[in-house]
Amino acid sequence: MNESITYLKDRFKEEQARFDQVENKSAKFFTAVSVLVAGLSALAGLKNGILFQLQSPIAILAFVSFAVAAFAIACAWGHALSALSIKAYPNLPSNRETAEYLKVANEDERNKHLYNCYIDTLEKLKTSIDEKSKPLSLAYSEIIIGASAFAMLAVLIIIRELTA
Repeated sequence: MNESITYLKDRFKEEQARFDQVENKSAKFFTAVSVLVAGLSALAGLKNGILFQLQSPIAILAFVSFAVAAFAIACAWGHALSALSIKAYPNLPSNRETAEYLKVANEDERNKHLYNCYIDTLEKLKTSIDEKSKPLSLAYSEIIIGASAFAMLAVLIIIRELTA
């Protein structure tokens, strides 16, 4: 039983590290997307709002590209924020009741209780990590869409400037 508990302790440490990694990635991604949101705002005001002057087919395509990029980045920002949301972090029981039980229980009962505590907490921790990973994955996909729309917008702006 002690080997099982040692194994579970190691898995718990790994899952805690994985949780921290997802949290850190969420924070960094949120910061990066926030910078993109600021860039979108600056782009919208470019040359007195030229993106909103729909006088030619290229201008209309440029506006559509900008709108798609803005929508995708706004969604990515929301999903990154969702991944950062603070929820109850699964921890091993650390209350007085558990400590008192472990003090009076015999070795087999104590090991069984510790085993169950680790198993229960690991299941909760994995679920929590999965819940945080889903919106982060969506945000990444949305950033790819936004970047593609930005690339299209850049090409259209270059074409418009060259033909003007």
